[in-house]
Order: sequence, then C-alpha cells, then structure tokens
Amino acid sequence: MELQDVEVMAEGLVFPEGPVAMDDGSVVLVEIMASRVSRVAPDGSVSVVATTGGGPNGAAIGPDGALYVCNNGGLTRESRTAASIQRVDMETGQVDQLYTEWEGRPLQAPNDLVFDETGRFWFTDHRGDGIFYASPDGKSITRAVGRVRGPNGIGLSPAGDVLYWAETPTRQVHRRRLSGPGSLIEVPPYGVVTFIQGGTPDPWTVVVGLPGVQEFDSLAIEEAGSVCVGTLLDSGVTVVDPDDGTYEKYTLPPGLEDPAVTNICFGGPDLRTAYITCSVTGRLVACRWPRPGLRLAYQEIPAG
Repeated sequence: MELQDVEVMAEGLVFPEGPVAMDDGSVVLVEIMASRVSRVAPDGSVSVVATTGGGPNGAAIGPDGALYVCNNGGLTRESRTAASIQRVDMETGQVDQLYTEWEGRPLQAPNDLVFDETGRFWFTDHRGDGIFYASPDGKSITRAVGRVRGPNGIGLSPAGDVLYWAETPTRQVHRRRLSGPGSLIEVPPYGVVTFIQGGTPDPWTVVVGLPGVQEFDSLAIEEAGSVCVGTLLDSGVTVVDPDDGTYEKYTLPPGLEDPAVTNICFGGPDLRTAYITCSVTGRLVACRWPRPGLRLAYQEIPAG
C-alpha cells in the first residue's frame, strides 16, 4: 500500500534515525554517521542540538524534558567510542553519559528506548543481544531479557502491560507480558531448544515473522495497539495487528524509495502525522497516517 501526500521535510541528513516529534511541530532526530542530534524545524531548516560522539541511535524525551539517547558506540573506526546511554540537555546541548555497562559488563550497541509511566525506560542492546530496564538518573540498570537476536526497536502497548521489540536478523517482532513496571512475566524462550530441553514455550510471545528480503528496524505503536515497524531492504513500514499477527506494508511513493526505512514516530495535534526516517537517502519525510499513533508517556516537553 503506497503512502499518500508524502512531504520531504529535510534531506542531506547523515543516516537519520530516532525521530522524536516535538510539540512545536519540529522533529528532533539523530544523525548516526555524523555523531550528532539535530532538529528539523517545520520549515525544513536543520540545526544541531548536540554532538554526542559515537553513533547516536534511538532517542526519546524523558520525564525531565531532556532527550535520552542510545549510543551504539559508532559504526566506523574513526567515530568509535564507548557504547552508552546518554542524556542530552535540549537547551544547552550538554551531553552526559548515564550508562556504559551493567554489572561490570560493557554495553555493546544500545539501539532504541521507550519510557514507561514511572519515568524509567526500556532499551535494546543490538549487539549485546539483551533487553534492559533503567532509571534516568544513571543509578539503576538491569538486564531483563538475554539471548535475544539483534534486538532493535522497542515499544509498550497502550495499556503499558506488554513490551514489544523487533529483531533485525530474525525478521520477527516479539512481546512479553508485564506484571508491573520493569517486571516481565517469565516464560521459556520460543524456539526449538526449549522443546529439546523439555520446556513448553509460549507461541504468543512471537507476534510475526516476515518472509523474504525484509528486516525489521525501529517501531512505534498506534493508539489502537497495532505495531508499526520500519522495514529494511524490501522497505517500508510494516503494520502488525498483535491480536492475530496479520500485517500490511506501507511503501514510499516513486522517487522517494529508500532501502532503509528505519524509524517512524507520530506527532501533530491528533497524532496522525507520521514522521519517517529514510536513512540511506538522508531524508526525513512526513505524511498523514491512516490512524492515530499512541501518545508516549512523555510526548511533550514540560512547561517551565
């Protein structure tokens, strides 16, 4: 299904990802290969918010109005630094390192994050194959799930009781039920090893798997609960119904194709403006989405 009325908000960006829709109509995003956080104004002008070093990836506004960034440590030898979770002051551009390790082990490549209503956040470590839960003060980090394969995008259901994540190499979206903030209900991993070991895995934990030359990147959730995942190679935005696992793909119109449609976020007064990063061609595009997106726990910058 082809997206309609797609507008190019900005181009010439250096591998953009992690868009965050702001309440003034601008979009804050990262430029991974330029090691910076930038802001795209409604008129398309681009300004630098902060220089982070490394490879800034997923981003989200926290309860204090700061921008929290997953830094994968850099994708080239020249940009390489310690992988980390960073806090960026949106007014001054100051960058603080919150986490570079957990239990004495270094983070490998933090990729994406989502805040819950308590003000803490979940994040994925793409090369570390883990899902983590942390506080924004830099004082508490735990690994909630291990042995996941290349976790990328992450999100919470509208009720906040289900955690979703996308895995790039498996082309799957997974989910786990939550018993409370930061607390996953334990189930055996869904895979043949669990069967071999005599366990009984829960097939509900796998939402969907894609065929062919498609890989999953980051994700966002619609107000009604569908999961919208940036899709690479045979690219677009794949929208998955978590109730039955059915899905459809929205593609960019001719002339705006990109093999790396990486991220989507929702903004505007009715949350029906979709902002999509096209990372290879360096574009941020916007379009009217057919349904409203889910309002995030911290969708807007607090006043004052």
